[in-house]
Parts: sequence; structure tokens; C-alpha cells
Amino acid sequence: MAILKLQPACRETIWGGQRLRKDYHMQYEGANIAEAWMLSCHPSAPSMIENGTYAGKTLQQYLDAEGPQVLGSFGMLFHPFPILIKLIDAAQPLSIQVHPSNFYAINREHQYGKTEMWYVVDAEPGAFLYYGFRQQITREEFARRIEDNTLPEVLNAVPVCKGDCFYIPSGTVHAIGKGILIAEVQQNSDVTYRVYDYDRRDATGKPRQLHTEQAEDVAKRTPPRDDFGGHLIRCEYFTVDRMTGSFTDVCDDESFTSLVILDGNGTLIGENEKIPLRKGDSFFLPANSGSYRVEGNTVILKTRVGTI
Repeated sequence: MAILKLQPACRETIWGGQRLRKDYHMQYEGANIAEAWMLSCHPSAPSMIENGTYAGKTLQQYLDAEGPQVLGSFGMLFHPFPILIKLIDAAQPLSIQVHPSNFYAINREHQYGKTEMWYVVDAEPGAFLYYGFRQQITREEFARRIEDNTLPEVLNAVPVCKGDCFYIPSGTVHAIGKGILIAEVQQNSDVTYRVYDYDRRDATGKPRQLHTEQAEDVAKRTPPRDDFGGHLIRCEYFTVDRMTGSFTDVCDDESFTSLVILDGNGTLIGENEKIPLRKGDSFFLPANSGSYRVEGNTVILKTRVGTI
């Protein structure tokens, strides 16, 4: 099966910057690019296919035409498409937020919840992010600190540098700080509950909406944990690895493979094709594509659907 090169869907927000346009070749006419959705079947910002028979179609249109077998035996267990991958440029800090579990989101939002991971592609000196709480707090204290704008005082502020990785299961209160470029792999959901936003205003001058009640319902008010047995992240929704330099790998019948090029350039070689690649490119390899090879000086985020 042919390797698909994807055109990311870009989004603008008040906290976005210019790096995705300048350094990652993203095409977008807005003032800034906050997010590039590198692998997406979400209806609000779908990935488009650039090459081959399906050029000009969305990734979802390709899946509808080819059938569920291109997702693999694990990928077919999920409906709709299981994951969403983004590059995020935080020129300013993101709001402090939390995502719901599947159970809560399906019942209240009519879509899946969101477990995600962050890989720090780059970070300015002194950059930090919020990652859960320093110690356990009560629901009452959580509500009070949202009300009186002191929530950051009890959050776990973590200095970051290039190559750091964080697992953010649903219920983890979190926020990307200023000056950080993130690769994010998440469940295919767009549900976010915002609890603190630095009193910022939208384009009309109004404060951005907070979701206090929902956040109180879903937040885990305890410190986070990390242990992934050799992978960057391995959880029930996805397995993510960092691949560097030239390498040979196999895309078997268990899952499709996503390759997002974080740095460098080179060539992606499939059974009957050679595709040049560069920083900012995104590729979808259908399940059971077989052996493939990357040649060049690259840093690549490889994502598959799997089980723990």
C-alpha cells in the first residue's frame, strides 16, 4: 500500500507564534500558527493528502474508501479514528486546563475524552510547564483556588528542555508554558476544560470562557506518574517512540504508523517508492505496509495504536 504524505491543518489562537511557519514550512494565512494538526481525522481540522491516488482528499475520505483494514487489528478497535497528533507553538503560555475521561466526555460532550502526551521539541531557556499538582489537595481547595486565582501556587511547575516527555492521562491538570514547542499525541477529541487563563481577552475583549464545574468533576488532584518500559509513551491508546538518524522498521498488520519529522531531512523508502522528507512533514503508513526505511539525519516521532 502507498505511503500517504499529509498536509497539516493549522489553527490560530491568541497564544500562538511564528515558528511553525518559519521553521516547519506550515502554510497558513492567519497572524500566527498555534497548532498544526499533523495527523487528524477530526472534522474541525482534517489532514489532507498531498500525494498519490487520493491527493486532495481528506485522510478520513481515504479511510472510508479503503476500509478499516488500513487501520490494523488494533486500530479497528477504535471508532472514530483513534488519535490526533499536533505540533504546538506556545509563544505565550496556554491556559491551565484539564481533559475528561471517556466516560464523562461521552455522557456530557458526546465525544471521547482525552489522554495525551507531550514531547518537547524545543524550549527557550527558563521555560516551564504545569504538570499536575505538587501534592494532593481536596476538591474544596481546588474550587477555592480557581475562584481566587491562586491555582498556580499548588501546581507542579516543571522546568523543561529539548527531549523531555510527559504523559498526561485524562484528569491531569496541565498547561504548556511560554517559549515551548511541543509535539502532542492524543486521543481524537477536542474537549478541553479551562480553569485559569491569566485574565486574557478574546478578539472581542471578553474573558475567555472557563469551565469550572466540569473541571472540578474530572480533575485528579494528586501528583502524576511516569513509567513506560523503554518507549517514550505506551498506554492503552497509543505507543510513541523517538527515532533518530537512518533506520529500518516494519509496519505490520496490528496498526498503521504515523511518522512526524521533527528535525532533519532525508528519504522515506517504501516497497516501491522513495519520498523526500524534511522537518515538518507528516506521513501515514497503512497497516501491513511491510518494511520501510528512513535514510538521513532525522529526528522522527513514530506513533502506533497498541495496547499496554
